[in-house]
Amino acid sequence: MSPAVALTVGALVVAWLAPALLERAVGRVRDPIAVLLAWWGSLAAVLVTFAAGVALLLAPVNRLESWAEKLAHHCWLAVRHGHLPAQDEVLGFAGALAVSALAARSAVAAVRQWRAQRESQQAHQDLMTLLGETVTPEREPVLRVPHSVPLAYSVGGRRGLLVVSAGVLRLPSAQRAAVLCHERAHLRGRHHLIVALAEVLAAAAPWVPLTRRAPRAMRLLVELCADAAAVRACGAPAVRAALIALSGAPHPAHALSMAGADVPARLHRLQGGAPGHRTCARVALPLAAVVAPALVSAVTAIIFCA
Repeated sequence: MSPAVALTVGALVVAWLAPALLERAVGRVRDPIAVLLAWWGSLAAVLVTFAAGVALLLAPVNRLESWAEKLAHHCWLAVRHGHLPAQDEVLGFAGALAVSALAARSAVAAVRQWRAQRESQQAHQDLMTLLGETVTPEREPVLRVPHSVPLAYSVGGRRGLLVVSAGVLRLPSAQRAAVLCHERAHLRGRHHLIVALAEVLAAAAPWVPLTRRAPRAMRLLVELCADAAAVRACGAPAVRAALIALSGAPHPAHALSMAGADVPARLHRLQGGAPGHRTCARVALPLAAVVAPALVSAVTAIIFCA
């Protein structure tokens, strides 16, 4: 087996098997940032490894011709002499088509995502103009809406915006502070961008488990990161009480709500107090995710070449 084919196989194997391992790590690793980095390390490593395998399949071997000229030459010989082109050329051409299709679908999904988020942000800015009512104007703008049900969410963009209802402002001061701290953590951590990128990849390659399951995982992980920031500032009891008070509250599709993702699992994690912060986990997990495709590729090459 050639190294190019081994790289391609390694990327595909990790793309299919890694999601289950990463989702299991969410419940076992106390530091959500470590798991978040591991998810993105795995996504980046799979994409780079697959692209490297395709590039090697298409790269010229002993001549200075471009891969397109080489492929055309082999196709001409196949038509003229009735011989099939070499296996590497066939796999390389199929891989190039897959990479091109992925790039095109990613571009289309990114444009749609950007337009949807821009429209959502503009609608909230218009609402702020109409109501003319904000609180804490010296920090991120917080729009107060006259709604008795406690609800809070943040809208991403170049000018982030927090939206809270009158019901939130009537909560006890510790819970109210926890809600605002949680939503500010979303804006400062660029969590909306993280989720949007995952949704773009999922729309571009919905048939790949690693990309298809990434948006749900990212939404949960950014909520856990925001919970951790709120716990450090306000304490776990206040965050738990606020999360219970806001459970089931509505929010727009492209916003991040405090009670928007897997509330029972987050409440269970908060029973243990403040999330852990271990530097070794933030290094070891992403490193393992990054090297996994190359390791699988090497094992594949050794097995099939033995």
